[in-house]
Amino acid sequence: MSPARRAPPAGSGRRPAGRTLHRALIAAESVLVLGVLKDWVWRQVLASTLPSSGKVALAMLTTIGLFGGFYVLVQRLFARGVSTTHRVAGRLPLLGTTLFVHAALLYVLFLLYARMLGLQVPTPFSP
Repeated sequence: MSPARRAPPAGSGRRPAGRTLHRALIAAESVLVLGVLKDWVWRQVLASTLPSSGKVALAMLTTIGLFGGFYVLVQRLFARGVSTTHRVAGRLPLLGTTLFVHAALLYVLFLLYARMLGLQVPTPFSP
């Protein structure tokens, strides 16, 4: 292996750029999914019969619960899943398979956000 392509020494805390990008994309996708859940929950809170102060308190508690719970879930479950998914995608014969999967997921999330906002966006599937 050439010196320019040598893996970082164990314990150095540095990851290859591809793996770092993969983790960053998973984090971004996770936050987007959480945003969808948060918006849905907040709509339910706003439609409730609680007084305004109760709605504000419930929205704050919901945010803490969603983000806090999601953070713990990501740390515990997704860390193992990311490693397994990365190994499987790395074995596939197509170059950029991992990036393709992320691009597809981000596109689906884009369409979901457009729908939530009541906006129409052009898609390859629209007439």
